[in-house]
Order: sequence, then C-alpha cells, then structure tokens
Amino acid sequence: MKLDPRLERLIGWVRVHQTWLTMLLMAVVLGFASLALLEILRDIRVEDVLAAFGRITPHQILLSIGLTALSFFVLSFYDVLGLHAIGKPQRYWRAALGSFTAYNLSHNLGFAPITGAAARWRAYRGTNLDAADIARLVVIAGVTFWLGIFLMLGAFLIAFPGALRVHDNSLPYYSQAAIGAVVLAGIGGYLVACARQTGPINILGWTLPVPTLKQALIQFSLAATDIAIASAALLVLLPSETWFHYPDFLVAYVVAVVVALLTHAPGGIGVFEAVILVTLPEVDKPSLVSALILYRMIYYWGPLLLALMLLGLNELRLLRNPPVQEGDRDERIVSSDIL
Repeated sequence: MKLDPRLERLIGWVRVHQTWLTMLLMAVVLGFASLALLEILRDIRVEDVLAAFGRITPHQILLSIGLTALSFFVLSFYDVLGLHAIGKPQRYWRAALGSFTAYNLSHNLGFAPITGAAARWRAYRGTNLDAADIARLVVIAGVTFWLGIFLMLGAFLIAFPGALRVHDNSLPYYSQAAIGAVVLAGIGGYLVACARQTGPINILGWTLPVPTLKQALIQFSLAATDIAIASAALLVLLPSETWFHYPDFLVAYVVAVVVALLTHAPGGIGVFEAVILVTLPEVDKPSLVSALILYRMIYYWGPLLLALMLLGLNELRLLRNPPVQEGDRDERIVSSDIL
C-alpha cells in the first residue's frame, strides 16, 4: 500500500526530529502535571507537611524499605519467566541484574521499552541473548506487568463500590462494575488464547512466543503480587488508621501508575502524585504529601543509585573478563524445574 506523499513527508520529518519532539512532549506533560499539582497543593501549608514528616516513625521507614526490596525481588522473576519463555534461561543473578537495572531506569526515566531494553542489553552482555531476544524479553515483561495491573483493577472495581473517584465524586457502582467486568473478560480471553495456543505469533516477520496457560497464570501471580507489595510500600508511610482503606488505596495506586506510564513523564513525577492526591480524599493531605515524597526517595531514587552502581560494576567485570563471542555457556541453565 502506497502512502500519501504528504503523510510520508510528515513521518520522515517526525523521524528526523523525534529527539527534540520527545523532549518537548515531556516538557509539556511535566508542565501540566506541575500546574495540576500546585493547584491541588494550594491549600496545604509547608508547616503541616513538615509536621507530618515528623510523625513518620523509623519503623515505618524500615518497613517501606523492606517492602521495596521484596517488590524488586518479585520483579526479578519477570525476567526469569521471560527468559524461560524464549528458551534461553540464565543464572538467577543475571536475570536479577537485568530486571533490577531495567525497571529502575524505566521507573525513573520513562519510555520503558527503550530504557528497559538498553539496561537489559548491558546486563545480558556476554550471554547467548541477541538483540531480538532482548526485545522479546522486554515485551514479555511488559505484558506481565500490564496483566497484573488489569487483574487488580478489574477485581477491585467489582469488589469495592466507590473505589473509583475524583475528590468526593464517585463513579456509580454499575458503571464501575461494568468496567471491571470488561477488564476481567479480556483477561479471561487471554487465558483461553494461551490454553489453545498453536505456536508463536509472527508479526511482520518478528516471532513472539505465546505463553502456556501455566506461564500465563504465573504472569498474573507475579504481577499482582508485585503491585500489591509496591503499593503497600507507600501505604505503610501513612498514619496507621488509613491502612484500613487499602482497597480504595490500591485502586488509586493502580490508576496513578497507569496515568503516569501513559504520559511518559520521567518517573511519572508530578503525575503520579497528582492522581493519588485527587483519588484519596479521605486521607489527610499533609500526611499523604509527606508519604509520597518519602516513597519517591525509597522506591525510586535510592534503588536507581544502586542500579547505576551495579551496572558500573558489571561493566568493570566485563572489561576484566571479555565475553566469549559465542556466549558464555556456563551462564546457561535449565530452569524447567523452576517454572
């Protein structure tokens, strides 16, 4: 099919200027997010936020750090599962390095398919994985994450009336439940497709393996567990009396993550916080603001520094021991007993 010459010129122009267009889009998104956040925070005093910081105990901070570590441990099995699906499993430490660095760069820089692929390319250097394998791994890990997001959202929208709201305005339960039912129906269709699989999907000459039903169920379990733990790492930084609102909190967290990812704002900064603030009207705002600031330091910035350090150490290791061209055979393991 031949494209209209004007459309071809437009596509060519976008490709040539995609770098600054991306930067401009990010600036616009961050600008709108900042304005929205400032409007939301207009009636909140700095003194109240500082006082809320003072009420966060060392025990809460340690609990949040522990849940963050547990979340990244669960995330490592996204890569373990993906490597098994493409038939090229690696040692666990290698999968953990690839996952940890990829998710920290994508969490903080945005554009997950690009930043995650770049981190994995460096982490898996010297193995039997090529560029196509890394791309497949990124897709499988991304699908796993979104499956968990949709599973949690669909289930909670049906189970908890009034969970989807903005300020004091809740979506009618029949609308909320209908959205949840559609989401869960889509998940059911995915599971049926996995159970009836006849082989890999071929898209424009690019082969993508279809998970088995067992692998698909593992995807759901991993992703739902990770999201529950990651959201709990924020929840424990709030006053204990708000912990009983966990269902509402989890829906707000999932919606905030989705919006932040769709905007591609670096780390979802400003966007994530704004959505959380408008969807949890029952939570004390100064306490929520202080928890959000601390959560970004614990879940985003701290692990990012560690990920950069690990990538640097891995590069030094590769400089001292250059990889064998055909791939390090000792890196390959059989993991059928794991999955």
